[in-house]
Amino acid sequence: MTGCQSDNEAAAEKLQQVATAAANSPEAKAREAAWRIATTTPPQLAADKPLDLRPALEQLLPQDGYLQLVSVKATGAAQPAILLLPILWRPIKGNYPPMAPGYRLPFEAVLKWKPMGYAPGEKIPAAMALDGPWEPDTLNTFSLREPEVTVPGQAGTAPILLKPGQAVTVRGVAYAYATPPAAGQAPRLVLYPYRNPLGPPDSRKMVYLPL
Repeated sequence: MTGCQSDNEAAAEKLQQVATAAANSPEAKAREAAWRIATTTPPQLAADKPLDLRPALEQLLPQDGYLQLVSVKATGAAQPAILLLPILWRPIKGNYPPMAPGYRLPFEAVLKWKPMGYAPGEKIPAAMALDGPWEPDTLNTFSLREPEVTVPGQAGTAPILLKPGQAVTVRGVAYAYATPPAAGQAPRLVLYPYRNPLGPPDSRKMVYLPL
């Protein structure tokens, strides 16, 4: 019995040594550092230097041009946050963080509908409903759709209706990630890839917002 206990104790000690060695390995330390960076809330940005959000809002518009951005401005300071990364932006290695430090960017924009794609003589709708990133923590983009029919007895949020050539003011939130400091480069944010959220990271197509 004593010999059996000694064998068990030796095996347990060996397992502990292996676990300790694994915890102190370069891979484990790199993973720990990655989690520490990914879960550290970024600093508050200077309130007296508002971001130029036009490049961000242009990514939220349909690419065929039927919605035009008249103007945009920040409606408050960028809000530090920890944001999930797009699927293909996440580390391939297991147990690495799927998130990164970033910011919520509240904005107010003026949009205008320019009817396009209608044949000569074709009737243009009197109004279209505008969808966009209204709710907190959504990644919606701007788009137009046919106004929904109101069903009696079912309360809902009234859609924002847009008439041809009419400008409308809307408020929403865009999202961007903080980038690590790089030698010779000014600090900047990288916008969430609204136009290709399922694509791999491509620095040539990323939209950067200078700080």
